[in-house]
Amino acid sequence: MSEELDLDLQQEPRRTLPIHRLMVRYGLIFDDPDDEQVFADRFLRDFVGLAQVFLVVGALFYYVFFLWDAIIDPVNSATTHMIRGLIVAPAMCGCAGLLFTNWGKRHVEGLILAACGMGQLALAIIYIILENGYNYAAVGFVLMFMGTTAAFPIRARYLAAASVFALLATVVGHLYADNAQPGWLVINVLAILCAISFGTISAYFREKAAREQFETEKVLDGSRARVDQLLHSILPKDVVQRIQAGEHQIADSLGEVSIVFADLAGFTDLARRLSPTDLIRILSAIFSALDRQAEHFGIDRIKTIGDAYMAVGGLKRAESGRDHAIDTADFLLSARETVRRIILDSGYPLDIRFGFHVGPVVAGVIGRRRPAFDCWGESVNLASRLESKAPRGEILVSESGYWRLKDHYELDEVSELDLKGIGFTRAFILRGRKDVSELRRASEVHELTIPPALH
Repeated sequence: MSEELDLDLQQEPRRTLPIHRLMVRYGLIFDDPDDEQVFADRFLRDFVGLAQVFLVVGALFYYVFFLWDAIIDPVNSATTHMIRGLIVAPAMCGCAGLLFTNWGKRHVEGLILAACGMGQLALAIIYIILENGYNYAAVGFVLMFMGTTAAFPIRARYLAAASVFALLATVVGHLYADNAQPGWLVINVLAILCAISFGTISAYFREKAAREQFETEKVLDGSRARVDQLLHSILPKDVVQRIQAGEHQIADSLGEVSIVFADLAGFTDLARRLSPTDLIRILSAIFSALDRQAEHFGIDRIKTIGDAYMAVGGLKRAESGRDHAIDTADFLLSARETVRRIILDSGYPLDIRFGFHVGPVVAGVIGRRRPAFDCWGESVNLASRLESKAPRGEILVSESGYWRLKDHYELDEVSELDLKGIGFTRAFILRGRKDVSELRRASEVHELTIPPALH
């Protein structure tokens, strides 16, 4: 926490500097340093390969201009030839080579500016050496600077430093050499200023367009994230991935899943006495708690109908190796205690009951404008009927669920139940884990209540 505070204190003065505010205003920097870092990475990352090519090609052209030196001054051109061929061109190729490394990719702008700055400085020395060199210096300085701004996407604030260096190299070299005819200083300065103006303006608009595109993509990414979040809130993750992959008709026959129905006992009577605001508030609190528990244990919420809640374990293909019956039972035990705490704090005369069954279902997505994921089959009906017969605050388990859970949980058999549309069925009440520490390990991330076995 103290490190974050120190970082904020270091960044705050920089953000309040007039130059920083001015750059933000004209779109040359983002106010958020994180956005600036991400933009810089994207702006330069995709250009690393081309930067290497341009550096090598630039080194070649820089070297070939020794022919121009020989025309200007055949006597001293041998010296300038060595400067071009043994120092500058190899250094530029070396910078291109460094871009293969991770360090070079992180400092691509610095390497480009170092190579171009070395070229400008070497030009100043070359025109000092050549006889009447500064009569011809404008061509070299302008080509060097214009080539830099045209070939490399350097951010404007770094290009400004390169512009100042190029201007100083031109003026200082000219004054030191004193080998040009009167008036050439003005010509050289005007030429390099024109190159700086055109190069900087083009670089500014290129960078500004890139920043606007970055902001647009950021908004689009945020919109896509919200759409994905909405889809994941109404559809299982596996189903969302299949829809995004282009699958249109999603229907699966699942050999075995764990089906859960939950219902609030006493809610119908309470709904007659509560205001709509209070009604929605208590429902939202309870269902949100169930959703959090379901997400933690890998259970998929299918739908809510009034005060009823349906969820299924075992839908996730990628997690088919997990025992969905165990996960679902842990979900039920922890969810029951969490919901009871919410109800106790609210003071309303409510309780929750659950029905749990393990069996086959048909699952799929129906509808186009409002797609909904649902499950069908006798297993769904059985879990729903068990929930309707469950005592207040209890978890009623089918016989198939019993055989899946009996080694790990305490279950008490109840008398056979006559379920509508199904007939007489054996049922069991889930009391708790035999080994409470197992549920504690499953629940420790969310600090869930650990229910003991109830006898």
